[in-house]
Amino acid sequence: MGTGVPQGTVLAPFLFTLYTADFSYSTSSCHLQKFSDDSAAVGLITDGDDTEYRELIQGFVDWSLRNNLQINAGKTKELVVDFRRRNNPPPAPVNILGTDVDVVESYKYLGVHLNNNLDLTHNTNALVKKGNSRLFLLRRLRSFGVQGPLLRTFYDSVVGSAIFYGIVCWSSSITDRDRKRMDRLVRRASSVLGCPLDSVEVVGNGRMMAKLSSMLNNTSHPLQDTLAALGSSFSERLLHPRCVKERYRRSFLPAAVRLHNKQNTR
Repeated sequence: MGTGVPQGTVLAPFLFTLYTADFSYSTSSCHLQKFSDDSAAVGLITDGDDTEYRELIQGFVDWSLRNNLQINAGKTKELVVDFRRRNNPPPAPVNILGTDVDVVESYKYLGVHLNNNLDLTHNTNALVKKGNSRLFLLRRLRSFGVQGPLLRTFYDSVVGSAIFYGIVCWSSSITDRDRKRMDRLVRRASSVLGCPLDSVEVVGNGRMMAKLSSMLNNTSHPLQDTLAALGSSFSERLLHPRCVKERYRRSFLPAAVRLHNKQNTR
């Protein structure tokens, strides 16, 4: 929304959310994911049948045109995640208003870098790069004589916030190599501060537990039905989701359930 709403203001995303709230779509294979002023169409394509996925996209385009919203097809990207073993021809490109949408191998979604292998290495590279640049600022502050609580506050608000951004999403999924890279960054920050800092695993586990707790207490959360099905009538423990692939077992929900159960066995 550009009329009467300066770009970058706090009110703009809220008004955009209200304006687009009447278009929603959610089935077992396709849904429209909206967060603030960002929208993503997610589709599960089985046996090469992408009819519903393309109809969802076309429906959103038609709705946007009827409501005087212009979609920038040039900025729209498609990320295809396909783990089938046999070689399959790439799907036909999605077309929006005569423009083919680019298919990319990696995409930054809500600040987290995702790639078509879902290995989060791209995200770790970005976090390490940003963390190193913020760590330079921390060193400069110390060279100016800034110490104690003020330096720690700067770390928490500027350095730590960059290093641990989106940690709930990637903490349990990154490789051991990437975790060691992140921990080295934390140790370097610890040496500058002159005090111990929690490792990436400790911070990630704490925030995953806090996130799971908030989800359990939020009856309107989209995963509430899933969490309710995992509940036990005999204890506060949760049933562990069935995981066929190691990739899913290392994702947020199964990892958070394991942490929750471990805490409730003490």
